[in-house]
This record gives sequence, structure tokens and C-alpha cells, in this order.
Amino acid sequence: MKLIRLLLLRSLKERPLRILLSMFGIILGVAGILSMGITNQAAMAAITRLFSDTSGKANLVIVNASSDSIGLDESLIKVVNRQEGVGTAVPSIHATTVLANEAAPDELGMSMFGAETGGLMIYGIDPVLDFETREYTVVDGRFLSEETDAEEIVLVNTYADEHELVLGDWVQIATAYGVEKLRLVGLMDEQGAGRTNNGAFGVVPIETTQKWFARPYELDQIDIIAAPGYEGSSTIELLQDILQTRLGDEYSVIYPAAQGQRMMQMLGNYRIGLDFLSGMALFVGAFLIYNAFSMTVVERTREIGMLRTVGFTQRQVAVQILTEAGFLGLIGSLLGIALGILMARGLSQLMAVILDQDLSTVALPVNLVIFSGVIGLVVTLVAALIPAWQASRISPLEALRTRGLRKEGWIIRKGWRLGIVLLVVSTVLLLWNPFPNDAEFRVGGMAVTGLFFGGTFTLPAIIGSWERATRYLIKRVYGNSGMLGSRNIQRSKIRTTLTVAALMIGVAMMIVVWVMTESFKGDVEDWLAGYMGGDLYVTSSVNLKNDLWRRMMGVDGIAAISPVRYLQVEMVAPDGTEENVLFSGVNVAAYSQVTSFIFNETGDGSEEDAMNQLAGGNVIFVSSVISEKYGLMPGDQLQLMTKTGPHMFEVGAVVVDFYNQGLVVQGSWDDMGQHFRVRDANAYMVKIDESATVDGVMDRIDALFGERYHLVLESNQSLKQRAFQLMAQAFSMFDVLAVISMVVAFFGISNTLTMNVMERTQEIGMLRSIGVLRKQVLSMIMAEAGVLGLLGGVLGLLFGFLLSKLFLLSMATMSGYTLTFVLPMTRVVVGLIIAVAVSHLAAILPARRATRIRILDAIHFE
Repeated sequence: MKLIRLLLLRSLKERPLRILLSMFGIILGVAGILSMGITNQAAMAAITRLFSDTSGKANLVIVNASSDSIGLDESLIKVVNRQEGVGTAVPSIHATTVLANEAAPDELGMSMFGAETGGLMIYGIDPVLDFETREYTVVDGRFLSEETDAEEIVLVNTYADEHELVLGDWVQIATAYGVEKLRLVGLMDEQGAGRTNNGAFGVVPIETTQKWFARPYELDQIDIIAAPGYEGSSTIELLQDILQTRLGDEYSVIYPAAQGQRMMQMLGNYRIGLDFLSGMALFVGAFLIYNAFSMTVVERTREIGMLRTVGFTQRQVAVQILTEAGFLGLIGSLLGIALGILMARGLSQLMAVILDQDLSTVALPVNLVIFSGVIGLVVTLVAALIPAWQASRISPLEALRTRGLRKEGWIIRKGWRLGIVLLVVSTVLLLWNPFPNDAEFRVGGMAVTGLFFGGTFTLPAIIGSWERATRYLIKRVYGNSGMLGSRNIQRSKIRTTLTVAALMIGVAMMIVVWVMTESFKGDVEDWLAGYMGGDLYVTSSVNLKNDLWRRMMGVDGIAAISPVRYLQVEMVAPDGTEENVLFSGVNVAAYSQVTSFIFNETGDGSEEDAMNQLAGGNVIFVSSVISEKYGLMPGDQLQLMTKTGPHMFEVGAVVVDFYNQGLVVQGSWDDMGQHFRVRDANAYMVKIDESATVDGVMDRIDALFGERYHLVLESNQSLKQRAFQLMAQAFSMFDVLAVISMVVAFFGISNTLTMNVMERTQEIGMLRSIGVLRKQVLSMIMAEAGVLGLLGGVLGLLFGFLLSKLFLLSMATMSGYTLTFVLPMTRVVVGLIIAVAVSHLAAILPARRATRIRILDAIHFE
């Protein structure tokens, strides 16, 4: 053991640059996994905290099953309180408003979860009961009095400071009846319930809120705290079932965490992609480790032979190599952890912009740190197994020659058979998707990994053919010396295979990200043209009444206005599945004047017929996502839970809609009022006259109605630009991982070419002795790099194309998203150029080493 430690220290001292290069792949891989993991957990924690702070200590929550905009009857409190097992039923009503003197924002807030108008979130509460479920930390003044009709408010201290409000001030807010005043009696810390709406939050007595927001005897939510003895998970579940049965289908009895399920699902899908690409980066890093240790074995062949001569066993030689690998893996993992923590800070800031959530508090999960470190160490040891085995097989006689003929292994000779099997099986798995409920995409991830392994195993069989196919091109570019160099890729096929595979994966990852980005962009752009129809988008922090719609029609320069209203409803699919979707209410006549739906299926009729059906009532349009997911087509029936009870609607058409992950149905304005009792709007889409300008109309609307209705006005062109910017930021996370893979591939090529130069030292010396110039030696090495780059680039393009197709198809199968495949040819060419450029840049140092070989030194090398 002492000798092994001495040899380890000697190896590290003699090859410091090699050590750094060997660790580089592991450092980047571990850093990628850890930083993405920390960022994902911070994002998940922010979403979870958002809803846990809202419901506090509640065990169950009761909401309206038909819509989050309709609310509950106040009499429900008495029914719930009479149920055995219910300790306390805490009512609350929610309203979004703005300060009367607060200027409207210049633009809509935009995040992965949609557009936001900001504003102040008001919770109408029972001041006595609410303390039993939610946490309020009053830092100045007092909490609300026990009177439920008192005209007072408690705000979050940061929000009050931002708006220069102090204790005793009258806080003027916009209500259903105009501007009303509340006395500011207390300030709460931005903790617990104070985190709601990112701190733009206040509490008001419940009866005051009901009165001022025109919702008498209504509630939005009832939080239930179980009675003593009923706190266990099984009894809570039983209580949930009893309450659900007793209250009926009109209400939903859910766990508090279920309120954030849609946001968690959206973020979870994004996280799966990041986790998978992080794993691919580490997968590529393993190739670099293999190449580095193969190079070490080549350099130390004579040393290993000498050790075998003095009594080292094969086992001791293997242990020596694995000990070095373990040491490098340990140091690389520790450095990767440090780098990952630093990267997590920057990625968290980017994720905060994408999600529009506060991620300033980033915890360091110990289990994730340990997992990342262990993964890095294990990958290093696994990657070093083959070089360790090769080193243990070196005999003293073989060591007399640094370069000897070695018998090709089974993977080189027949591995292509296994490769074809893996390619076929992986492709079938991705297309067939036998596990549609695999939410974490584990089977899909394994299938994609199988594709890469399959491609890697088939490489040795095509290396010779590729070299022959490119001879003419290589000769034209590099001359005869280039042809000599290109043939050297067949000297160590396994080394060439792994080098090309690393480059192939890097290019494939870039192509997948580019194709997915362009495909999303193409379809989303078409959808946004309808979703953000017209020329202006007008919204507010408070819902817009119909009188504003009529008054705005008199503004000079406006040709048409279409109101839009979104409300969350519960859908019962034909198979009995219950799912929350968004109901989008539109005035069909006005909508047709401003924009149009993007129709996917209209049945036997035309698009005009479908619009007439929608206007006639009892008809809805469903998104292509819902259609794919539940097999719904025009003419089918779909049940929605409404204010008047379950109601069957006929599916009039299938349309493209990506909002809310595509879980959207469209209905008429009249149906929304009749069945859901909702008649106000979230926003107006405005079409202006050809003779008017967007800025001019915006100024006139703002001057007439902006301050009174707290309007947010933005041109649709600006909204679309910011939507695409947000999408680009989201995909930039994937670009980072693709770049990491290309950097690792760069070092892999450099190592491979350096090893090839070392093995051919005497050969290069002999060529130099018969008149080969340094320039020709340089061409020889660069030609070898060019062949590797071309092969890796072309295979990367093919795999990227195939993976992109498979990803889009599997996405359609799993989630219902059907995107139009868009192959950006300009970027395809750029991907190939990058592959060739990376291979040539990586060849600079090995080529310099080859040109500096002195003839006499080379002849005596062995």
C-alpha cells in the first residue's frame, strides 16, 4: 500500500496538466448536476412555500369545484363545523386590487406561468380564527380587531415601505364601488402568510371585504384544521372522503399542496429536461476520464512492465490505476461541488426571472451534495475500469515496446450488433411510450441513453468506411500527408470511438435544443398571433366591468374590442378523469373582428360553422392538448362543473392553445354568464384603425381611463417580443449544458491526438528522417482531427435530428403537445462547423508536440 501511495504521488507530480484535464470533465459534470439540482429545489421550494404560507397549518382546504372565480356559499361553514373530526373551519375571501394612487405598471409581468398584472392581494379573514391556520408576525402596530366589519388593514412592512405608508394612514384601494379607505393599523413581516403574492399582501376583516368587493355571503376558501385525535394521515384522508361525499360535486375538498399542482407540474417538466442534460454532460465527462487514463497507461507502459518484472501482480497494477482514478474522482467531485454551488447562484437568478419568483434564499441540500459527489466518484472509477484492466494485462515482454499490436476486443469486432439492438429498442420505447404515466421520464431518459450507447457501439464498424469515404476530401484539403494522418484513426478504434462519441453527443445536444426552440417558436408564434390578437392588450389588476368595454369603443382610432375572461373550472373527461382546466370566455362576434382561433379540427363543417356553433351556446372548443390526451373530437360531449351544477357541452372544434400547458377550453360569453355567473373580463384585445397609430390610441385610452381603472396597456408586438425573450431564457439553461458537453469533447479530442502522437513518436521521427517537413507533420495531425470532427459532427447531426423527432413524438404521446418539426438549416451548418472547429482547436497542442519531435530522440524513443 505504501508503494502504491508513492507511485500515486509520483504520477500526480509528473503529470499535473494531465491531472487537471482528467478532472475537468468530472468537475463540470458534478457542477452541472449539483447546480441544476440546487436551482430546481429552490424553485420547487418557492412554489411549495407560496401555497403552504397561504394555507398555513390547514390539513384540508375546501374550494369551489367549478371555478376559482365563483367561490363558496358562506352557509357552508356551519355544515363543515358540524362534521365530526373538524376542529376549526377558517373562512377567507380573496381579492386583487391596487392602491388608488398607485401608477399602473408600464408592462405586464411575464413568467413561465403566464402574464401577471401585479397589484395588491387582499385576504378577507376572521381575525380571531385565522391565527389558528396562518402565521402572521406583526412587527409594528397591532393586528386586526375582532370586529369582522371594521374598516382597517394590516400590510406587509416591505410593501408599506415601498409605497411610503405608515401606521395610522388611510390606505385607499380600488373596489367594486370605486375608491374606499382603510386605516393602516399594523405591519407584518414578510414571513409566513406575508410571503403571499411576493409580499404585496394585506389582510382586511372578512365582512368589509365581502361588502366592498360586491360579494356578500361569499367565500373563496375554507381551511380545515383537524380536531385532536384526527391529525393522522389515514384519518385526514377519511375526513376528506366524508366531507367530499357530504358536500357533493359542487365543491372540492383537497390538500393544501394540491393548489400548486399545476405550477409544480410545469416546473417539473422543465426540471426533467435539465436533469437529463446534466446527466448527459457527466456521461460525456466519463469519456474524457477514459481517454485520460488510456493515455496514462500508454505513457507508463514501460514503467508498468518494470513493476511487473519486480513482482507486481496484475491485481496490484489494476488497484494502482483505480487508486489514481479514485483520487482524481474525489478531488474532481469536491471541486465540482464548489463550482456547482457558485453556478447555482447565477442559475437561481436566471430561474427567478423565468418563474417570476423570489429565489434569493437558496438552501444547500446535504443529500444532493453527497449524491453529486458520489456520482462523480463512481463515474470516474467506472470510466477507469477498462484502462485499469488494460494496464494489468501488460506483460514485462510487451513493455519492451511502447507500441505493440494488440488484439481487438469483442466490442470493437462485434459490438455493432449490440449497438443496432440498442438503437432499435430505444427508438421503439420512445415512439411507443409503454409507460405514459412515467412522470419523471425515467424510461424515456434510459431510452435516450440507450440511443447514445447504441450509436457508440456501432462506431467501430463504420470508422474504416468513414476514413475511406473522406480520403478524397482530406487529400484536397491537406494533401498526401493528410491522407497518411487520416488513416491513423483506425490505430486505436476504441479510443477513436469514445472521442467521436463525446463530440457526437455534444453536437446532438445542441441540435436538439435548437430544433426544440425553433419548433416551439414556430407554433407558439402562430398561436400568439391569435391569443394576443389585434394591436393592443389592455388589462388591470382588478377585473374589468362591461361598462368600460362600451365606453372604450368610443375612443378615436379603435376599430374593435374583444373581451377575454379566464376562470379555472373542473372538467370531467369521458373516461371519468377529473382535471382542472381554464375556461376562456369570448364574445364570438367581437372576437371574430379582432382575431381568430387556430383550428386543428372542425369536424364536417367549416371554421365559420364552428364559430356559429360556439355563438349558439352549449358548445365549447377544446385545445389540441386536451383532444390528444382524452381522444376528444368535434361532436363529442364533455362535462364541465359549473355554478349551476354539472353541464354537458358539445365539442365544436379542436384549436391550438398553449396557455396553461394547453389545458384550456373556449366557450361563449353568454355561456360563461349563464352557467358560471361570471360577466367581467380579465383583459381586452383591441384592434385599431389602419389610419391610427398604436402609440396614439394607447395614449388616448390611458388619458381617459388609465388612472380610474388602473389599466395596464401594452402593444401586442412588445408582448410577443418579451414572450419569445422569456422562452429564449428558458432554453438558455439547456444551451449551457450543451456547451459543457462540447468543452469536454474538446479535451477528449486533444487527449486522443496526444496519445496517437506518443504511440507514433518513432514513426514520426523516421518520416522526418526521410525528408517529411514539419508542415507536413502538422497537416497529418490536423487531417486526423478533421476526420474525427467531421465524423462526430455528421453523426451528431443525425442523432440530433433523430432525437428531436423522437422527443416531439413522445411529447405528443405523453402530454398532448403536437409541435410542427422545424429544422433550422442555418444552425445545422453551424453545428457541423463547430464540430470541425472544436476538433481542429483541440489538435493544436498535439500537432505542436508532433512537429517538435527531434529525429534522434524519436529513433531512440523505444
